[in-house]
Amino acid sequence: MTPQNPVVDYTRISDDAAILCRRRDFPRAVNILQRRDPDRRRWRQAFRSLAVAGDRGLEGTRRRWFEGAIQELVLGVPDRGLRTELALDAVEYDTTWDLAEALPCWSARDLWSLADSVQLPMSYLAQVTTLPRSIRESIHTARVVVDCRRTAEAHRALALELSQGLSPTAMIDEVRGCADEATLATLGGVRSQQDAARRWRELAHRLLAPTG
Repeated sequence: MTPQNPVVDYTRISDDAAILCRRRDFPRAVNILQRRDPDRRRWRQAFRSLAVAGDRGLEGTRRRWFEGAIQELVLGVPDRGLRTELALDAVEYDTTWDLAEALPCWSARDLWSLADSVQLPMSYLAQVTTLPRSIRESIHTARVVVDCRRTAEAHRALALELSQGLSPTAMIDEVRGCADEATLATLGGVRSQQDAARRWRELAHRLLAPTG
């Protein structure tokens, strides 16, 4: 008896998903993702395309079905890190799918404690993300994490921009005590922005840590 060879999909899942989304054939697009092993590159890219297209193009019962399918896809990913990033992608790409179950659940009081642990006042968070009115209410973890990451990246970019005006020997001059006031001030600004970026990144990291 001749053994049967397994069926192998040679096409790029991201291309397949994009084509089916353009045709608004969402059931087949979902099925393609279900049949392939999740990975951090093309499968994740296909998921993003699917999530965005479905959010923009579906209403009523079809939308409710699709949200259930999207939730099932994400929660079925065995890699916790990838599962987390998919839930964050849904927010970063401005979709409205409810994937909260894939992330830790925190109250505003918990967020206050975590922010305090990295020396970020809640007044700073209120400027960059949406917070619940009551301290006992749950936060939108994905939204807060995405906003923290964006803020960290903004500080990192500002640090890089400030450093462009420094001499290559600025830090050596500082150690030797021969740096001028302008150089010292710029170095201080760079380090301040780098530290702010680190604190925002750390808060995002702590919000994604398992609560159990």
